[in-house]
Amino acid sequence: MSILSIWQAIQAVKKAESLDTRQVLGLQAHRFRKLLKHAFQKSRFYKSYYSDHGITEADIDGILPGDLPIIDKNIMMENYDDLVTDPLLKQADLERFIKESPDPGSKYKNKYSVVHTSGSSGTIGLFVYGPSDWTLGKALSLRVTGAELMLHRKKRIAFIAATGGHFASVASFYNLPRSLFKLLPLSISSSIEEIREQINRFQPDVITGYASGLNLLAEEQLEGRIGINPREAFCTGDPLTSAFRQRIERAFAINPVNMYGSSETMTLAGECKSHHRLHLFNDWSSVQLLGDDLKSAKAGQVVVTNLYNYTQPLIRYQMSDEIVMSDKACPCGWSFPVIESMAGRQEEFLWFSKNGGGEDFIHPIVLAEFFVPGLERFQFIQSSPDTLLMKAIVRGEKSSVVAAIREKMNEILSGKLLEQSVRFDVELVDEIRNDAKTGKFRLVVPFVKL
Repeated sequence: MSILSIWQAIQAVKKAESLDTRQVLGLQAHRFRKLLKHAFQKSRFYKSYYSDHGITEADIDGILPGDLPIIDKNIMMENYDDLVTDPLLKQADLERFIKESPDPGSKYKNKYSVVHTSGSSGTIGLFVYGPSDWTLGKALSLRVTGAELMLHRKKRIAFIAATGGHFASVASFYNLPRSLFKLLPLSISSSIEEIREQINRFQPDVITGYASGLNLLAEEQLEGRIGINPREAFCTGDPLTSAFRQRIERAFAINPVNMYGSSETMTLAGECKSHHRLHLFNDWSSVQLLGDDLKSAKAGQVVVTNLYNYTQPLIRYQMSDEIVMSDKACPCGWSFPVIESMAGRQEEFLWFSKNGGGEDFIHPIVLAEFFVPGLERFQFIQSSPDTLLMKAIVRGEKSSVVAAIREKMNEILSGKLLEQSVRFDVELVDEIRNDAKTGKFRLVVPFVKL
């Protein structure tokens, strides 16, 4: 990612910040029709899928997003090779690339950025961005973090998250220009002792990553176990709760800025720095919320169209996140609509007893991003302080997939020095049911002490 291409993308993104609501919606509609036409012409899946619903390319000019059928992760993955617009992109090859090229900054065929996730649904998803798609997605995140990060001296940025795979946030971090930034990736799967030692030595100007990761750093700072003086903090990946925000402010005397993104959308929303209200970036996305009756609502499940990914178009894609929109405008000057509240991953940390005493945790997002080829859907169940079970639905040679699962989990446990104290097992199943009480899927089921 060249500095010039990022700068140009930032300028394109910045133009919309001064537009009024009507102008932004006009821009959104233009980009939607352009993407839809591209999908009709380049994606075998969309052409067939829409034809089955009585929609032809001739209908594009009059089509509204709500006129199109919804897709979800299952539909996307079942039709992956036909959905992507480059016929050279194949699901099996991408899965092999992720396994054989663990460096998050590496590119498939030296061109495509590949990210994967299960999110909170437990179903594996692959997402590919071409060079221009990826650069635009990066520019949207810089709308929040600020272009000033790129214009002055080289800054030290510490990033605390799951760093051992092709996840959207870490891949974006690794692709920051090294000529402008000094980078420290901190694995949330590392022992707390290692995290303390690395960040004390690095002394970052900026801390970023999971909100829960920054909260962990704040706790360490308040307890006197680390001593750093960052000037900026940016949170993503999991909810920035009021308790997290207050603790980060108390520890570092800075107000963290929240971002909302995903593998499907990179940066879907971000806070304005002046009022810290979360704005939905609807200049490069089209979002509809569906209530329980599957009708449009101001609060409900997110159905999104990513308006800049032309490599893997996601048109009316249903996510598992739920948000509530606000009726109030923000005085910051942005016309982007305001998100009142949101619910993403709500799984708790899994705490395990360590041999020799003490405890350490596995972050739920580390488990949400668990990936090995052949693993289609899974759930983690902690039945005691020293046992963990994965229920798994797999395809292909079962024994080799299970072996890969065990190898991957051993890496996670070893990073926390838990490999000798935690008993891990895999149960192959044909179905993983939703929670009987809530009706919703639970990716992680922690042990509850009585």
